[in-house]
Amino acid sequence: MFSDAYYAELRRTMDCPRCLTPTSRDEVDNGVGIICGPFGCPCGWSECAEYDVSGGPKLDEHGYELDQWGGATPPQILESEIRR
Repeated sequence: MFSDAYYAELRRTMDCPRCLTPTSRDEVDNGVGIICGPFGCPCGWSECAEYDVSGGPKLDEHGYELDQWGGATPPQILESEIRR
């Protein structure tokens, strides 16, 4: 049903150049093609320099913490602020 190129892309893998661990990435099939995020490793390395957190946490301009897979986590609210 799907093309050979589709399955070849799904099989594409990459080892981390920093620690040689297999990396992973997020993928979504939007019906027209596959959108892929950057490969990232648990050690913090990312194939996209913007998301490489191997040197420590990174924040974007809104204070969101970036991860090596291209995700962003909103700033945490202190529990004491929630229970007022």
